[in-house]
Amino acid sequence: MTATKEQGKKHRPFLKVMLREWDRIGSHRVYWFLGILGPLLAFLLVMNIFAAGVPSNLPVAVVNQDQTALSRQLVRMLDASRIAQTENKWSDLHQAREALLKGEVEAILYLPKGFEQAVLKGEGSTLDLMVNNTNVLKGGLLQSGIHRVLTTLSTGIKLQVATKKGLAPELAYGQVYAVGLDAHVLFNPYTNYAWFLVTALLPLLVVVFTLLGAIYAIGMEIREGTGGEWLAAAGDSMLVALSGKLLPHFLLMLVNVAVMHYMLARHLGFPLQGYWAAIMLAQVLLLLAYQMVGVLLVALTANARLSLSLGSAYAMLAFTYSGLTFPVMGMPLAARILAALFPYYHWMKVFIGQALRAEPLQATVLPLSGLLVFVGLGLLCMPRLKRVLLSERFRHRC
Repeated sequence: MTATKEQGKKHRPFLKVMLREWDRIGSHRVYWFLGILGPLLAFLLVMNIFAAGVPSNLPVAVVNQDQTALSRQLVRMLDASRIAQTENKWSDLHQAREALLKGEVEAILYLPKGFEQAVLKGEGSTLDLMVNNTNVLKGGLLQSGIHRVLTTLSTGIKLQVATKKGLAPELAYGQVYAVGLDAHVLFNPYTNYAWFLVTALLPLLVVVFTLLGAIYAIGMEIREGTGGEWLAAAGDSMLVALSGKLLPHFLLMLVNVAVMHYMLARHLGFPLQGYWAAIMLAQVLLLLAYQMVGVLLVALTANARLSLSLGSAYAMLAFTYSGLTFPVMGMPLAARILAALFPYYHWMKVFIGQALRAEPLQATVLPLSGLLVFVGLGLLCMPRLKRVLLSERFRHRC
């Protein structure tokens, strides 16, 4: 009986701090926005932006100077492709270039006079393609889509010419396709834009709100001068104080994580090739890591406003060094080292590796260890944070 009472007393400060934090969350709208409303609204916005999955019907200006059956067939084939929507309202190349510069079209395909005649004679013809490559992904999809249409048309013509010369269809096909490429896209076979970006942006939003929520929760104790009261409720234990304060915010973010994975799996159709448990472990460590980064920033700056500013910049920079838009292996050594300074980078290695590539569990050990390092850094800053909370010099600092 005595042991049970002693155990209850040990847990009482933790429960006291946690109930105190729930009370603060219930009385401040900012907490609800950072914990629930903000992430959910951001999720819906991102999902709505990338609902199409793959860019389609991008406007392409066709300047057809030939106006023959073959040139019109090429335009019809291009218009039938998913990526392009042809527009023929430009009679010369100069007008089409003006439309491209104004952003009215994304590409120009120029068919010169004599196109059909040169092709039928077997002389070949050169078509001019101008692509707006400001957006590299969009420009690349357009180039590959138009090139695929031209290759299909060219192959069909070569087969017809070969069969007219008396070759059997099998021999003609072998002559046209002397060397064939059997390509297999392994991890994003549909070139799905949403698989590429949404799966990175939704976790990034979780990261942003987790970090800002932790900074705000701790920083308000400094700003309002209630750090001593908070520590007193925790029995003067910084570990108990942080655990009881951050656990409610952690639980709120778990709700957002559940919604995020539901959206990815149910509405986006994002696959799961590996181990779900590894992804969930990495997700838990990601939340803890960014909460501890919040502890580190507040402890070092002793300023809620400055910590929020630094936290926002730090959270958003993580996407740049995640390796999704530009591979980390192609970055300079300094940038590769810098990438490891973001918990988000380690999380994405586990998430993409398990969800898309079905990597063995051994591959998750290093990135999970990286996440644990950030948790440890936050714990090391607890003595400094305690001094900040108890010091008169830092009280009521914005």
